[in-house]
Amino acid sequence: MLNKILLIIWYVLRPKYYEHFFSLIIRKFLVNYDTVEYKKKAYDWAATNAVDYVEALKSLGLKGKVDGLDNDTITDARKLVAKSSVKMGGASHIHLLYDCVRLSKAKKVIETGVAYGWSSLAILKALIKNKNGKLFSVDMPYPGKKNENDVGIVVPQNLRKNWILIRKPDRPGIIKAISQAGGQIDLCHYDSDKSWWGRHYAYAILWKSLKSKGLFISDDIQDNLYFYEFTKKNLLKFAVVEYEGKFIGLIRKT
Repeated sequence: MLNKILLIIWYVLRPKYYEHFFSLIIRKFLVNYDTVEYKKKAYDWAATNAVDYVEALKSLGLKGKVDGLDNDTITDARKLVAKSSVKMGGASHIHLLYDCVRLSKAKKVIETGVAYGWSSLAILKALIKNKNGKLFSVDMPYPGKKNENDVGIVVPQNLRKNWILIRKPDRPGIIKAISQAGGQIDLCHYDSDKSWWGRHYAYAILWKSLKSKGLFISDDIQDNLYFYEFTKKNLLKFAVVEYEGKFIGLIRKT
């Protein structure tokens, strides 16, 4: 009970997060699609459809040599993480992200969910390899964790000129990111609100902003059936990749 009270106080003192807070309250009265039963179905479906990430990229028409993020960059990033006093989420499949951005020749990228900034680092390094591009990242601090200063800490200063960090929740951060990107993007990496209702809000908006041949990537699709339902409803070709016991979904817009 005390933790809930502290959480409410945290939001009350931060008006810019009210829209997100109210959406969380409303969700309590909606159907729960994140139950253990749904999670099992989602996990089983993802596991059945998972392929090697090189095969996944080829199946989506991303051709070229697969390099992955270099070891020196990863080593430097780990040193920066070690300096943080706040525990945040782990790194996503940074090699997959790096190669997706590089091989798709993406110029405008949106990501949701930053934490230490592992995915941001991989995307920004790939944009440098592409010789041009901008990353628009949407993230809010973990309530009560006091991690504001640690968000994106693995991103070195020399990469930040191509990075716009929007310190807002998905509502209304995604809308702002799309607007700042000029209305259309080449690639999206979704790694924020992974609930069914969170995805229900974000997927459609991000998908609409994606250019033809653009790439949509979503982490932790085993948490619920939304990725499966989204691809089935819209008759979309997809690929699934397993990484450290979790699953990543990829869709290329045709």
